[in-house]
Amino acid sequence: MPTDAQIRTALDTLGTHQLAAHECFGGAAAVLRDGEVICESYFGGDRFSDRALFRLASMTKLFTAAAVMKLAEDGRLHIEAPVSTYLPAFAHLKIGTLTADGSVRAASMPRREITPFDLLTHTAGLGADTLGNREYDLMPPVEKVSLARVVDRYGASFHLAFEPGSRAAYSGFAGYDVLARIIELVTGMSFGAYLKAAFFDPLGMPDTTFAPTPEQYARFSPVQKRVRGEEIEVNFRGEVFRGIPTTYEAAGAALASTLPDLVRFFRMLARGGELDGVRVLRPESVRCMIAPKLPDNLPGLLPGENNAFGCFVVTGAHRLPRGSVYTHGAYGTHALFLPRENLVGILLKNSYVDMSLTSHATIEFENALLGKSGT
Repeated sequence: MPTDAQIRTALDTLGTHQLAAHECFGGAAAVLRDGEVICESYFGGDRFSDRALFRLASMTKLFTAAAVMKLAEDGRLHIEAPVSTYLPAFAHLKIGTLTADGSVRAASMPRREITPFDLLTHTAGLGADTLGNREYDLMPPVEKVSLARVVDRYGASFHLAFEPGSRAAYSGFAGYDVLARIIELVTGMSFGAYLKAAFFDPLGMPDTTFAPTPEQYARFSPVQKRVRGEEIEVNFRGEVFRGIPTTYEAAGAALASTLPDLVRFFRMLARGGELDGVRVLRPESVRCMIAPKLPDNLPGLLPGENNAFGCFVVTGAHRLPRGSVYTHGAYGTHALFLPRENLVGILLKNSYVDMSLTSHATIEFENALLGKSGT
């Protein structure tokens, strides 16, 4: 494994490469070893400091999974229970099929109901595959105003893409929205308020939010977009994730945060659920979150990977070592945990350019932690 000094040098080089290739306007990165920060790096100028906020996109799912685990610890949410225990309309979900004209029709009743476990591991079939994406895209904007409104729509008119548990297919929004709505119902709090009370306030994360203030919006990283070969800034004020108002606390996509806040959250996870004498999760809950959950031969899993809760685990042949855990966001955010070395890396950038799981930035960042060269 690389030394701390080698990692610092590699992170500085990553920033130089990103700016030279015009793949983002700037970003931030940090690496933790044994739960302590060994280096932080900011690149792109004064806008990219420890006060800069970034759109987390699907990294939001890790926070939702942590909230589910906390309520499961208390016996208030049961991961294997039917979702209809909390949301009765979900007892009647049917498996759907796409028709030639692009509409969706009901085809059959599933053999069993979906559970929070299915939603956590992307095996429910809700809001997944071409069918689920089509149903989400067809939802009128007037429905996307709150978790309650969105989840009511899922229960009333959405279909499952397959038999629950029969395969894996990523659910970008619906699956984790339903989990968040269950959290609202069992706590009597909005999802954002629960995360704040259970995690953000105890851990000292003041800039992690679904609803940024005007002052926080002024500190946001711009999102880079390439139009006809030209780099332009995209700033969607009033939204964290494009197309989603802040009144809709999308549990799979819509948190914003800073590097210092995320460092505190990942320090907590690396320390088994505790930070600075404050425990927010039991050690066994953290271990459960990041453990592979599905048969390795389940259809739909990415090669060499398995699904955990809010993240993914390497279990076979892969560019990353076996046991590696990662989470990734659509605007290019990325976090990687190497349990054997107790090493955590966090990369923050917001860009429509070089944003994928196999982007230049992601691969170079992973290689920095592994002591490899190249992108």
